[in-house]
Amino acid sequence: MGSRERIPLVLCVVFLVIAVIGCTLWTKWQNRPLLGNTDEEICETIDRMGRGRKEEIHLKHVEDGEVDGYTYRCVFYESRENEDYPQLVMFRQDEDGNFLWYEGKLSRFSHVYAMPDPPDTQVDEYLFSLEEVRYHFFYVTGEDVAYLTDGAGNVYSVGEERPAFLTFLPYWDNMDMQYLDAEGNPLW
Repeated sequence: MGSRERIPLVLCVVFLVIAVIGCTLWTKWQNRPLLGNTDEEICETIDRMGRGRKEEIHLKHVEDGEVDGYTYRCVFYESRENEDYPQLVMFRQDEDGNFLWYEGKLSRFSHVYAMPDPPDTQVDEYLFSLEEVRYHFFYVTGEDVAYLTDGAGNVYSVGEERPAFLTFLPYWDNMDMQYLDAEGNPLW
């Protein structure tokens, strides 16, 4: 076999090696865990789950909380598809400290209070199931709302900072939530 006859064979072997390496790397990338350790990983994961395009995602609030010994990362974000209201997604921390995508169930979202004129106050309520237990999440913007109270007499302070995010509040089927100003007066 002459050197001219070996060139196609060598090229074919080189091409096959490149194809095998490329397919292996592609498969490893596709099977990466869906991580939420950094803002970039959060945006990439939301994109890979089909819930927004990475370049259009704007993270509004990222907060961690503990429930039953597990640490969860709550992420509120907006994208072009949902620029009028934030979406809620969750990650759960594993034993290595990584935050992995958590496919809990977001069963309800609603605008429960909106005052569009200044001070542009809005309360969004989310109901999210973690391991079959439902929890309330409230996202509060503007200046009016200072406290939330429920039918059981519990009071939840929104705090000084806006926007505020109240996480993992207990759920009652007949939750009667009131929205109060700083002096404790109902807002409606």
